[in-house]
Amino acid sequence: MTDNRGPLPVSVYCDWQWWERHFQQAHGRPEVMDYDWLDETYLLRQRFLYESFGQYGLGAADPTLDPSFLGLVLPYHELIVPILLGVQVTLKEVGGYGWHNLTELQLRALQPVDIADTPLADHLRSEREDRLARYGVAPQMIDLGSVSNNAFVLRGPTFYEDLMLDIGLAEHYMEAITETMCLAYRFISDLFGPIDGFPIANCNVTMMSPDLYVRMIRKHDTRCVDYAASLTGKPHACDLHHCDVPVETFAYAYSGVPGLRSLQASYLSDIEAVCRALPGVSFSAMVSPVDLLAKPAWQVDEDIDRCVACGASDLAIWNIDPEFAPSQMSELFGRIKVIANRHQRNAVFAIIPFSWEELDWEFPRYRLEWDNCTYRRNP
Repeated sequence: MTDNRGPLPVSVYCDWQWWERHFQQAHGRPEVMDYDWLDETYLLRQRFLYESFGQYGLGAADPTLDPSFLGLVLPYHELIVPILLGVQVTLKEVGGYGWHNLTELQLRALQPVDIADTPLADHLRSEREDRLARYGVAPQMIDLGSVSNNAFVLRGPTFYEDLMLDIGLAEHYMEAITETMCLAYRFISDLFGPIDGFPIANCNVTMMSPDLYVRMIRKHDTRCVDYAASLTGKPHACDLHHCDVPVETFAYAYSGVPGLRSLQASYLSDIEAVCRALPGVSFSAMVSPVDLLAKPAWQVDEDIDRCVACGASDLAIWNIDPEFAPSQMSELFGRIKVIANRHQRNAVFAIIPFSWEELDWEFPRYRLEWDNCTYRRNP
């Protein structure tokens, strides 16, 4: 088990609907999302966070712009690899993306794509230059996902059937996905600078058995980590996200991923068993936003207390629902501080003042134009 004395980081992420209800309604909605709106709203929301949660170190009484945050480049949310491979996506009228799965014929003909040879490369360069010109920095937060996440977007639920009933087809399109991910990793590293390890987002792995993961998926995850180490010349390193689902049954499967240094999964996991199976791997405990609404506070507190006692390195409270009001969040933060202190730790809270959808301009109702490869804010 890792030594988790000291600070207890608590990352909090509110979805865009939360910001709409608890902030944007009072401040009005823009005609268009542009950089001026982004800067102004950043300052206003930091002040809002201070007024709501300042006792927990959040926000600022006299906020200033943070160029490293406002300059983030993160286009297409979690869909950049599927878009490279031909998936057609649309911006939903209320925000976020919808997509259309590829046909079986398209999947059988699928070949790897080098992002450097596509219009997306020019788009990323343009996004970077825009932010450099305005903020002086342009860090990237581009989510390459994982072979399983991307395969689900390309194929839909039939992906799971292919893993058992049409293994040849599944192997073919997963090979194309994996190679495309590696080439994108190289391009992003060249454009934005070296990436620390290879992050893997295995949200959809939770829908299969650990044995099926080992048999069909793990070699692709491993190949991505191997590729990153080979490209950078650094030791293997992987931060793996298993989503808000208990992970203990997958611990032995993930033990075969090289360089695994952190694992993120449900706070209801058997963390002690995971730490025994994965010694030296830090465990990030995801607190379910559904539990915050559905369970009594005492039960949530007991579950958080147990996971901190069992060795969680941090808490991740993501996708806060708009039904969970700022006053309820403040009460929760106070209870977490008490729990952390009980285990000789100090809870350190962090909230970003936007949702990813807002930073990615994913709102057609704000007069956004979109053509599946580029998107721009109209004057």
